[in-house]
Amino acid sequence: MEFNYKWVNVLVLVYFALPLWANAEIYFVATDGNNDNPGTMAQPFASIQQAQNHVAPGDTVYIRGGIYTMTESLIALKEKIWARVILLDKSGLPNKRINYWAYLNEQPIFDFSKVKPEGYRVNAFDVPGSWIHLKGIEVIGVQFTINTHTQSICFTNNGSHNIYEQLSIHDGQAIGIYSLRGSHNFFLNCDVYNNHDYTFEEGKVGNVDGFGCHAGKDDVGNIFRGCRAWFNSDDGYDCINSAESVVFENCWAFYNGYSKEFEGL
Repeated sequence: MEFNYKWVNVLVLVYFALPLWANAEIYFVATDGNNDNPGTMAQPFASIQQAQNHVAPGDTVYIRGGIYTMTESLIALKEKIWARVILLDKSGLPNKRINYWAYLNEQPIFDFSKVKPEGYRVNAFDVPGSWIHLKGIEVIGVQFTINTHTQSICFTNNGSHNIYEQLSIHDGQAIGIYSLRGSHNFFLNCDVYNNHDYTFEEGKVGNVDGFGCHAGKDDVGNIFRGCRAWFNSDDGYDCINSAESVVFENCWAFYNGYSKEFEGL
């Protein structure tokens, strides 16, 4: 009988991968969860923030479908002019990302329309951590309450080697995705639309981009692929202050600067 070296190779790969699998934990977040729960599928957490308190590199947090109504009591950190609602500051490692994924065939929707802290810019998801993967999350209604020339933000990236995948961000007053620092981040198949900052400068409108990437010096390797931006009050994509090149592959931008009724803003 001929010896099959292919299966030997497969078994060797499985053997060396087992320690990674064995050490990885899985947690769940659900609209009917409780932060005193252990985070299992039967007894899920109520918030991503609580899940982050438990995760380690290699772990996955599954977010069940439904509407998560965010309130000001859930703000993780108020710092200077920022209200950082969900703060993901715990990092994974190479080959051991921390994953925050929508559960299979379910759609988690985070509604920030009730988060209006006076005098603060809202940062819905603030991600200073690295080696993080967010996937399948929908964000709506992020607010802006300051009348001066500034913005709120839905997803802020300041880490490296992060993946933002299949995010849907719409019908709010904030920039969709804003990457300010970090290298080798990947933004894949994300949609940002219908975001108008009607509070801006007493209703002037026109300061909300779909995507922004303003990389600092030596922040390299940032890629946007398959992303779309439409009906946002300012640019679809903005890299005006980037010190390094940014790659856009198969991305679309259309009708930015217009309302969904095709009226100029």
